[in-house]
Amino acid sequence: MHFTAVALAALAGFTPLIEAHYTFTQLLVNGAPVGKDWQYIRQHTRGYMPTKYGEILQNDFRCNTGAGSGANTQVYTVKPGDKIGMKQGFGANGIEHPGPAQVYLSKAPGSVKSYDGSGDWFKVQQDLLCKSGNAQALKNDAWCIWKKNNIEFTVPSNIPDGEYLVRSEHIAIHGAHDKQAEFYYSCAQIKVQGGKGNSVPKGVKIPGVYQINDKAINFSVWGSATTYPDLPGPAVAAGGRTTGSIDGRTTGTTVAKRAVQGGSPAVRAAAEVNAEVDA
Repeated sequence: MHFTAVALAALAGFTPLIEAHYTFTQLLVNGAPVGKDWQYIRQHTRGYMPTKYGEILQNDFRCNTGAGSGANTQVYTVKPGDKIGMKQGFGANGIEHPGPAQVYLSKAPGSVKSYDGSGDWFKVQQDLLCKSGNAQALKNDAWCIWKKNNIEFTVPSNIPDGEYLVRSEHIAIHGAHDKQAEFYYSCAQIKVQGGKGNSVPKGVKIPGVYQINDKAINFSVWGSATTYPDLPGPAVAAGGRTTGSIDGRTTGTTVAKRAVQGGSPAVRAAAEVNAEVDA
């Protein structure tokens, strides 16, 4: 009896941690779920556990462990302007860790089902801060993604037709001060029809998009900071969107008219906002 009580107490103590973990398993199109879990999203073997530290330098960081192939995953056809989301699985119903969200696309050279994601990836969405001037809020609901159960992006009109991997990612930074940033991500398979672009925006490699000493993924929310000045990865590509800003003063969604090169992440972000228009 004593062992049972202790065991139950221990399990109860771990419950909040378990509930805070998540992944993305179902596709949303214009706000509505399509198909079943893992029908259009590559099923990985990590469950709801995050990727951490040196694991971001491994090839599995593209679409997660066991998801290097999409042979068993269907491809959903979309058009420019469609809003595509990836919903949390395993009963999770809202992100409750501080940190930014990103969406990357990578165009397959042929069928996305056989594409391993080794090509270039470009960022089409980032979600930053939607509340300003409050150090306490930076620990929770200042983030635009807070309590949302999916990560969304709008299919840009300036990309070429073809098949793409969609990589939706949330970086939880509550432990980042101790090199324990947590990465939650999955990959969907889509086919774009009606795109007006002739070439894919300049991209980055995954792994390689982040390094373990990057300021953005070692940022502490436990001090007096009220901004998130160093953004993870590249600037949003032309035609992509940013929700919020590095200081929370710009809370709406903006569309990047051009990608900004050079300078620090904060300088790029400020320049990018100046180059954007309201969506």
